[in-house]
This record gives sequence, structure tokens and C-alpha cells, in this order.
Amino acid sequence: MAYSITAVKESQREQIHRFYEELCRRLEGEDYGPGWHYGIYPADEDLDVHIRAGEMFCARAEERLAAAMVIVGRDDPIYRDVAWEIREEPIHVLHLLAVHPDFRGSGLAQAMLSFLLERARRMGAKAVHLDVVTGNLPAEKLYRSTGFHFVEEREVWYPDTGAIRVALYEYPLVNS
Repeated sequence: MAYSITAVKESQREQIHRFYEELCRRLEGEDYGPGWHYGIYPADEDLDVHIRAGEMFCARAEERLAAAMVIVGRDDPIYRDVAWEIREEPIHVLHLLAVHPDFRGSGLAQAMLSFLLERARRMGAKAVHLDVVTGNLPAEKLYRSTGFHFVEEREVWYPDTGAIRVALYEYPLVNS
């Protein structure tokens, strides 16, 4: 299946909102998932900030929005004391990677990560960091199979969700 991965345009804002809203509704109650609650995380206002900043990317397949993610070109301040192998900026951080359930098993998540890593290299990033809610085993398996390595597990606090336990992963880009 061919995918077209592009930056989200302002004209696609409502489509992105509905994508995450439907995704959260469909994942509710699943044993393994991100633990997101639409309106809290992700919230429309946060999605809009990423769209305006040019940090939101989406994949289309079969004329549908099939996946989305946020790529931030700076490390997250809540990760300052993490035992990262690479601390030198620029660091890219992945947030909100989501594949619509209708496209699971199609290789789309891997394509999104390949896009992320290639973009980060082109932008001169030294590493890519991410967190995944502890217990989201499919996501952890995906990241490990792509070459991300586990750094540590810890509780973090986000203003929109409160305290949550996450596994932190890193993909070094220097010498890769």
C-alpha cells in the first residue's frame, strides 16, 4: 500500500481533530493502548498549536487520513534529568503517533517512523526521543523493532493528564 506523508495544513485542522476523536473512541477499553482521552490529551487546542507550528504530519492511504504524528524539534523540558545517551541539541521528540485501526498491520506505523527518522537526520538532529505509556506493548514492540532503545521508566506529570508512568526511548542519529 502506498502512503503519502505530508505536513498538515491549516485547512486539514478539523479532519485532524476528528481523526484523533474517532481514534480515542475506538481505542477506549482496549487492553493495550496509549491511554488518551480526547479533549484532554489530545486536545483540539494542542493539535492546533502543532499544526500552526508545522509539527503535525499525516499519512493518507486509500484517499483517507490513515495516520498522524507530531514531530517537535526540541527536547521536552520534563526530560532534562533522563539518562539519555545523546543530550546534544538539536533533539527531535515524537508525540501522538497514531494509526487508524482500519490500517493496523499495514506497515504504516513503520513508514511513519521511517519518515520521522529521515526528517530528523535532514534537520541535523542528534537523536529522537519519545515516551510511551507503560503497558502499551504494541507501541513498545514497534519502537524497539525500529531501533529505538529503552532508556528508563518513570512517572511524569503533564498538565492535561496528571501523573502517568511512561517508558522512555531514544534513537541516536549521530554515527547512524
